[in-house]
Amino acid sequence: MFIRRLLLFVLVAAAVNAAGSETEPVLELEVSPTSVRVGDPVEVMASARGGDELLWGELAVALEPGGAWELIGGPTAVPGVRPPAWTLELAPMETGEQELPTITVAARNVDGEVAEVGSANPPAVEVVSVLSGEEGDTAPAPVRDPIGVRGLPWEWILPLCAVLLPLMAAAAWWWRGRGRSDAGAVPALPPLAELEALAAELAARIGREPAEGVCDRLAAGLRRYLERRTGEPAEEMTSFELRLLARRRGWPEATQRLVQQVMMVADGVRFGRRPVADGELERAVDMALEAGRGVESFFAPPESSDDAVEAGG
Repeated sequence: MFIRRLLLFVLVAAAVNAAGSETEPVLELEVSPTSVRVGDPVEVMASARGGDELLWGELAVALEPGGAWELIGGPTAVPGVRPPAWTLELAPMETGEQELPTITVAARNVDGEVAEVGSANPPAVEVVSVLSGEEGDTAPAPVRDPIGVRGLPWEWILPLCAVLLPLMAAAAWWWRGRGRSDAGAVPALPPLAELEALAAELAARIGREPAEGVCDRLAAGLRRYLERRTGEPAEEMTSFELRLLARRRGWPEATQRLVQQVMMVADGVRFGRRPVADGELERAVDMALEAGRGVESFFAPPESSDDAVEAGG
């Protein structure tokens, strides 16, 4: 009889132990120290308990921006521990009794089901102010992590000044030298003289460079001359608008035709890709020069009768 009772007791104890091994998994949290000041680090040990057949994931800490806690280290898995355990460091940002933030870990069973395992009773930490607490003290400002600090980075002011001041001095010296060079620059040629100089240069380049380049400079030079001589925005006008300008100003028919012929040659080469002989380019340069001289004659003041008598006498 005694032996039967002993065997029954052993079987009941084994059943109780087996039932205890199949308890629900839970995450146990331990903190050290339990009383700190604002911003002081708090070490947290998170240990998984129960569920020997579970596959554990990574530890997750739920933090709110600007909340009562900030993560300053970890989580780091403790090697060689089964079920797993992790260590991490938190910093309290508010005074008073602060319960730890929600800390969870994912666990998967043999059937592939995943559940979030957390702490049933997370511990709390008593947080005191860094100030004395006497009357007149203001509430402590929350401590922020150095990464992403807002405001003016005063520690960069001196290095930036060391770099920017020489650059500013060099820029000022260059600007003064530029002003002196501009003051001593040779005055611009009169409009017709500038056109004559361009015509001589282009005549020397014909046959030695592509016709498109010669025509580009010829058209631009004629437009610049007309703009300087008339005050009209000729450099922004199309060839058709230049012909309208000549007609509106009442220039001689020969001058109007010369302007039209020069622009026809230049536009045909530049936009129509029309082949042109060197002789035709030389003639276009001469026509541009003749057009400029025709405009000068049109703007020349008429001779008075006294001047005519003196010239004839």
